[in-house]
Amino acid sequence: MEKTPNLSKVKYAAIALALPLSLGSAPVALADGATVASELRLSPVQVTGARMINPTTVEVTFANGQHLTVDFYGDNIFRLFQDNNGGIVRNPEAKPEADILVSTARRSMGGVDLKTNDKAVVMRTPRIAVSIDRSNGLLTVENLASGEKVIESAAPFAFDEKKVTLTLKERKDEYFYGGGVQNGRFSHKGKAIAIVNTNNWVDGGVASPTPFYWSTKGYGMMWHTFKPGNYDFGAAEPGKVLLTHQENYLDVFFMVNDGPVALLNDFYQLTGNPVLLPKFGFYQGHLNAYNRDYWKETDKGVMAYEDGKYYSESQKDNGGIKESLNGELPGNYQFSARAAVDRYLNNDMPLGWFLPNDGYGAGYGQTSTLDGNIQNLKEFGDYARSKGVEIGLWTQSSLHPREGVEALLQRDIVKEVRDAGVRVLKTDVAWVGAGYSFGLNGVADVGQIMPYYGSNARPFIISLDGWAGTQRYAGIWTGDQTGGEWEYIRFHIPTFIGSGLSGQPNISNDLDGIFGGRNMKVNIRENEWKVFTPMVLNMDGWGANPKYPHALGEPSTSINRWYAKLKSELMPYTYSVAHEAIDGKPIIRAMFLDYPNDFTYGTATQYQFLYGPSFLIAPIYKETAADEEGNDIRDGIYLPEGKWIDYYNGDVYEGNRIINNFDAPIWKLPIFVKSGSIIPMTNPNNNPAGIKKDFRAYEIYADGHTTFEEYDDDGKTQAYLTGASARTLIETNVDKDELQVKIEPTMGTYEGFEPNKRTELRINVSKAPKKVTAKVGKKKVTLTAVSSLEELEKAENAYFYNEKPNLNRFATPGSEFAKKVITKNPQLIVKVGTCDVTASGVEVTVKGFEFNPADRLRVSKGALEAPKVKFTEEGVQPYNLAPSWEKVANADYYEVEFDGMVYSTIRNLTLDFGGLVPETQYSFKVRAVNQDGCSEWVEASATTLANPLEFAISGIKATVTCEDQPGQTVAKLFDFDMKKGWHTKWGKGEAVPFDMVIDLRSVNQLDRMEYYPRGNAGNGTLMEGTISYSLDKMHWSEPVAFNWEADNVMKTYAFAGNPKARYVKLSVSKAVGNFGSGQEMYIYKVADTESVLQGDINRDKKVDENDLTSYMNYTGLRKVDSDFEYVSIGDVNSNGLIDAYDISVVSTELDGGVRASSAAVAGSLVLTPSKTSFKAGDVVEIKVSGKGLREVNGLSFGLPYSTDDFEYAGIELKGMKEMVNLTYDRLHSNGQKALYPTFVNKGNNFLLDEGDHELFTIKFKAKRAGKFNLKAVDGLLVGRNLSTVSF
Repeated sequence: MEKTPNLSKVKYAAIALALPLSLGSAPVALADGATVASELRLSPVQVTGARMINPTTVEVTFANGQHLTVDFYGDNIFRLFQDNNGGIVRNPEAKPEADILVSTARRSMGGVDLKTNDKAVVMRTPRIAVSIDRSNGLLTVENLASGEKVIESAAPFAFDEKKVTLTLKERKDEYFYGGGVQNGRFSHKGKAIAIVNTNNWVDGGVASPTPFYWSTKGYGMMWHTFKPGNYDFGAAEPGKVLLTHQENYLDVFFMVNDGPVALLNDFYQLTGNPVLLPKFGFYQGHLNAYNRDYWKETDKGVMAYEDGKYYSESQKDNGGIKESLNGELPGNYQFSARAAVDRYLNNDMPLGWFLPNDGYGAGYGQTSTLDGNIQNLKEFGDYARSKGVEIGLWTQSSLHPREGVEALLQRDIVKEVRDAGVRVLKTDVAWVGAGYSFGLNGVADVGQIMPYYGSNARPFIISLDGWAGTQRYAGIWTGDQTGGEWEYIRFHIPTFIGSGLSGQPNISNDLDGIFGGRNMKVNIRENEWKVFTPMVLNMDGWGANPKYPHALGEPSTSINRWYAKLKSELMPYTYSVAHEAIDGKPIIRAMFLDYPNDFTYGTATQYQFLYGPSFLIAPIYKETAADEEGNDIRDGIYLPEGKWIDYYNGDVYEGNRIINNFDAPIWKLPIFVKSGSIIPMTNPNNNPAGIKKDFRAYEIYADGHTTFEEYDDDGKTQAYLTGASARTLIETNVDKDELQVKIEPTMGTYEGFEPNKRTELRINVSKAPKKVTAKVGKKKVTLTAVSSLEELEKAENAYFYNEKPNLNRFATPGSEFAKKVITKNPQLIVKVGTCDVTASGVEVTVKGFEFNPADRLRVSKGALEAPKVKFTEEGVQPYNLAPSWEKVANADYYEVEFDGMVYSTIRNLTLDFGGLVPETQYSFKVRAVNQDGCSEWVEASATTLANPLEFAISGIKATVTCEDQPGQTVAKLFDFDMKKGWHTKWGKGEAVPFDMVIDLRSVNQLDRMEYYPRGNAGNGTLMEGTISYSLDKMHWSEPVAFNWEADNVMKTYAFAGNPKARYVKLSVSKAVGNFGSGQEMYIYKVADTESVLQGDINRDKKVDENDLTSYMNYTGLRKVDSDFEYVSIGDVNSNGLIDAYDISVVSTELDGGVRASSAAVAGSLVLTPSKTSFKAGDVVEIKVSGKGLREVNGLSFGLPYSTDDFEYAGIELKGMKEMVNLTYDRLHSNGQKALYPTFVNKGNNFLLDEGDHELFTIKFKAKRAGKFNLKAVDGLLVGRNLSTVSF
């Protein structure tokens, strides 16, 4: 169990300074962000002097003539700068220019007092003392308020040619947070994180890094650089924090302060406060390309369109209907962007914003000019805004007009904002792939253009490749991932928590993924928890099904609508909390921010969070005991001290324990409300245009004395930055059985504010009140008791005791879900008529108030025996222990005490504890509970198992060149089951010699191979041969001989040098009886290394249709393209081009995969133009024919051309069988245009006919007269077995 630091005492740390040494043995950065520590043998450098060079800056001189600059940006923030090459203090290099620091980063301060004595140089401000030991250059920082030291080094700074390393001491009770969007992580103690976009969007990847972290010991650090780095918090060497960046000089900021909020604000002082999203940005947004694709009728699908038919979507012309933004083409309205907006509203689904061009090569108009396309965008924008929906654009290329770019892909952000009304910008890797400074420069550009040309509009920017400073302009999303899987929900919970702890509270991801997403249970659970996140992106057009909230039908349509409406009702609360996040706690809060203790600082609460101060959210992120409909339970919900109320039924739970077996039917997200909470609400709506400005509501969970300040502004302009806002203080006080609710007069105003409002209180109670009275200002208001909601709706000043509030208000009429009765605990609804809320407060008094629901879990009475505890064989695993017990008479539930925490409300007879350490003993206590009390505790202990196969590679496929015995195929050798085995065909023994080619299905760093012969070491036991390995099955390593005894002892082969490989080949020359056999074979990767799937371009750790979809968008991408780095993992053959080989790695795995084949591909392609010279307007046809073709399963080549000469006019297929057409007409980042005819087979489909045949015809339309001189480049034919031939 991790121990918690005592925050009342700020411990100390120290930094050794300024040693100008080039170290060959400095810590080595690894690809996954870890670092390898090495011993630093450094001699200290003495300090020879120090002087003030300006009122805030001290220059320290060392005996070797080098200088350290200590520059104070405030009483508690200072900068350390040292360039051993003689450079002066400066901003980090940025192309294009970008600033991490804001222009107001400095704060006024009480001055710097410099003192020098024989032992140290001391720089003192009113808040901190910075001391440098003159004998060794060590620096310590003291927090003067506490008298404690806060920083200490473990080794001197280390400089080498391309890296600087800073080593600090780590305390046992110290925790670390920050680093940006670190997927699946937020608490970094004992871990290493990469401060670089790893282009890996799944667990362990990094999407938007931030070179900033902070410690529970009361300090933070920001490295002032755009260069990649690694932060190791005791992973490589416990007790040490190793910080590196790939920069050859030092430029870091340290901040000293008390608590997370103060340290985050120090970071904001330097880099800017987070933006407040416009109100529409908190609603679901829909994103797709509506200016590119073709729609063709099909006999199957997920979602029927308005004409009742199903359609398939294709980026290539499949003979279907071409889409457009405004639906003006014949028969295409239902495929238009307008129809998509209609689809939300017709299904009564909230929709706040819409991006109509989110797809490569889409654009937003089909005219021949940029201005014509902008007019098309404006017409769509006018339509969307008439429905209350704002529009935006996805950014694939430059924001501003560029010479030589066709009108389709041309951009002009000024006209888009000013003329078309664009209010949203989403950046992507194709745009920010050039680097963090490029992305920061771009979002800053839009952050200035949108208010200037958009009538002071508040920018809504969603970016990728964020960095320090991004938060002052934009929110971020986590990248392209695959939905429909529990893992997608699981790792995003700690990811979102960690983003807020890194100074970026505005975080989102694609709702149920950009890919995949046909799992209704996961879809519903994803929609549920996303209510309690800032932004919601519905990324359509890439996955296996449309990404509308109603796409999967009932019951998801009804449930998703319910939760989307709940998000809209909570807008006043959400917006208030979002405003607080500008300089306070983030919207999505780690549990320790409000409840710091031993349990919350680490990862124990990583799958739950606080949404503002009032809500505790525990998403369903895995199946625990789910039925076919998805009804389940949730275990491991930590409730802090105090009382917590089930939002749906009013059950009250005492805190300071972990509840389990919490009922979570498919419609129920575990939501707990802190007792005493005040929740500002509004009417259900579909976007901000539907919010009733003359209405306000507050849901009350009264307990003692509590307050909440509601914040509001116009929600759409920058006026809030100059104070145009309104604030309302709400206060509740319970004295015995009397509740008083006071709503103070609203302070402030803004344009569009409606001061005359009706007020509604929704007070949670457990019985009807005795009396309800109200006052508006000093005037008493008579409230009438009514007996129904209908009467209440018609009344002006009234109250209604609603014994069973109906929660199922938004189900689709006539659906099965609409028949479901879901009721809440009783509520007292008080309605106070319209008044000027800026002039008068509202006060409501309830006498006879009670909110004390009966405990529905503890209902039984009688004596309780102590449980009989045991551990079954299944309950003892390497990383898990599950104590179980026999049922106890009269018990309502059971409790387990483990590691100082009580796990309560366990109604099952076992509970699983995960995340344990192998071969370690753990102790548990168990007791039974009912209404009368508890039994005695019973103690039991168990030891976790060892896991010898932890790093054995699973999912292996193998082929042999000899025949297998039926039922004993070579697959049995790799099935992790010692009870089965492999044997070649029985008979005379004719298998040897043979080859066994083992496909690991992923690239691994190989450690060893273990071969287990059959038990009696009889026929088939392998004895002699060679072993080699390969990445591509074409180029093999030098074979290494093996020679094994013919016995039943396990054989081991160690891979020298730990090479990376996907394939291993055993060439067997000798075996008992000339057969082949074995019980099992394990191939191990190096411990803690990652298996990399070739072709997994989406990085979701599987190869499927979603990867093929991505390859469609990246076909022909080259190293010169700004987004190549993002998809470089998809360049399997490492030739700097996404070609048919790369795509075939995926396509040969689809539809059941290909049959094993040893036949090699052969042949070439010949291009024959229809004309050798041409004039403007001519169509030039290029016939592509095969020559000597054999075993062709895929092909590709490039055809560069000038847009001054030609316009691509299409391709006609003739002899391509059923190959998938991925032909791409690509504009490269360097301005070069090229066509990439590319075709592959999915699965074991028909090969191209052998011999000489015409395959397809390419058509170009000439723009001017000239001679034909186009040449094919990078030609490639690919076989089923991934053999290749170039032409």
